[in-house]
Amino acid sequence: MDGQGGLKSVHELRIMVLMDNYYDGLLPSTTYAHRRGLSSEGTGIAPLPPPLRAEHGLSYYVEVARGRERHALLCDFGASPDGVARNLEALSLDLSGAEALVLSHGHFDHYLGLGQVVSRHLPATRRPLPLYLGKEAFARRFMVPPKGRTVDLGRLSPEEVANLGLEVRQVDRPAEILPGVLVTGEIPRETPFEQGAPVLQIERDGQLVADRFPGELSLVFHVENRGLVVLSSCAHAGIVNTVRWARQLTGTGGVLAIIGGFHLSGAPAEKVARTVEALREFGPEVIVPMHCTGFQATTAIAEGFPGAFTLNSVGTEYRFTGA
Repeated sequence: MDGQGGLKSVHELRIMVLMDNYYDGLLPSTTYAHRRGLSSEGTGIAPLPPPLRAEHGLSYYVEVARGRERHALLCDFGASPDGVARNLEALSLDLSGAEALVLSHGHFDHYLGLGQVVSRHLPATRRPLPLYLGKEAFARRFMVPPKGRTVDLGRLSPEEVANLGLEVRQVDRPAEILPGVLVTGEIPRETPFEQGAPVLQIERDGQLVADRFPGELSLVFHVENRGLVVLSSCAHAGIVNTVRWARQLTGTGGVLAIIGGFHLSGAPAEKVARTVEALREFGPEVIVPMHCTGFQATTAIAEGFPGAFTLNSVGTEYRFTGA
């Protein structure tokens, strides 16, 4: 049975975290979080597994299944040229079945690993592979702090993307890019406390202006008879706005899991508190803040959702199955 709003339901969803800010090889697995730790199942003596890298970046490998039909994609590519590529090798993860790439937005910590991921892990026979992205993904961006020097955050080169043999597909509105995989398009900002960070700016017509990230994309899935899984990267429009938009797009009220960067690092305590309180309306069974959420906000979410909170670690695979 398909989900409401036209989004196809999936019976199984797997999200492997290829890059995040944190790695702990001793974390135990849970019902939904399957860890790639230092030890593995079986008997006898095993060699130490290859190390995984953590950095201020994000990357996911996603698989969905509908009966015998399976689809896979890669979303975001980390903050260093080789971090995600090396983690893919350490995890022995084969990307030959990937049908699409998604870039959530044009910040360095999400696109810098694209080149090596494609050249080292995607066979030429799979190209041209579609790269889905939003508007202004190729714009130059900056961080302008109240004090100190402006930081040039760089830009993704369209020429580099073309040379990799990728087919750019700009997403200007919500779209189901693979069966059971919805990209949000622009996320409306409705909550009064999720109105962006003035320090983040973009170059338009030679001028630096506040970056409202109209092209930022999140992913939404409907797990059969269980509810929505919302996968954000940075949620610059606000994680509450992102989940509300996912429910509006799909016509589905139930939320099974909220996973990703919530962009609350360094946010005022009042904003964190209001975000945590607003997230309660969704009643998620699983909530996994990562990347740009920040320690203080992660702690507040852990305290506010003691039964649902899961601490992420690079190499964790989240598995959700329909009832």
